[in-house]
Amino acid sequence: MLVGVLGIGGYVGHKAMSYDPTVYPYSREQIQKMLTDARTTLPRRDGPGQIEIWSAGRSDKGVSLKMQYASWAPELSCEAVVTEIAPDKSRVVPDCGAVGDQSSALNRTENQLRVPMFEEHIAAILNHREFNRATVDQKESAAVFSNLGGMQREALQKDAEMRRMESTGH
Repeated sequence: MLVGVLGIGGYVGHKAMSYDPTVYPYSREQIQKMLTDARTTLPRRDGPGQIEIWSAGRSDKGVSLKMQYASWAPELSCEAVVTEIAPDKSRVVPDCGAVGDQSSALNRTENQLRVPMFEEHIAAILNHREFNRATVDQKESAAVFSNLGGMQREALQKDAEMRRMESTGH
């Protein structure tokens, strides 16, 4: 009896450890259709207006996504990269590209902050559930905190450079 319980517990533990939240039980074609047809609209937290995430159509990698924080704000782009791993199973990950020098903690943070909204849009659509803003908040906080020390060092270096330039008259 004990061996059976331990065996089942080990199997469940192994399955839980090997769970990949980016893998969905759909073909590449099904995922592309679902994401292309989807639109997420959320209220802004800082005033009137809405945040919108939508598809700009299929692409070679999967689906091109767009997001706009307000009607007057620029559109942000991200690619939902769809990789078929079996006829009825695909991995979907957002690729929002990288802007600027990645050795800079500030640039890394800015790039990492673009991903969670797109990532949650993808997960909500493919899991047939509501968009979870708390999940986005957690991931954005993690991105900031993981780069906080580097951003502080960069700010102190920039301040020291400015003081040096002021003292030499440049």
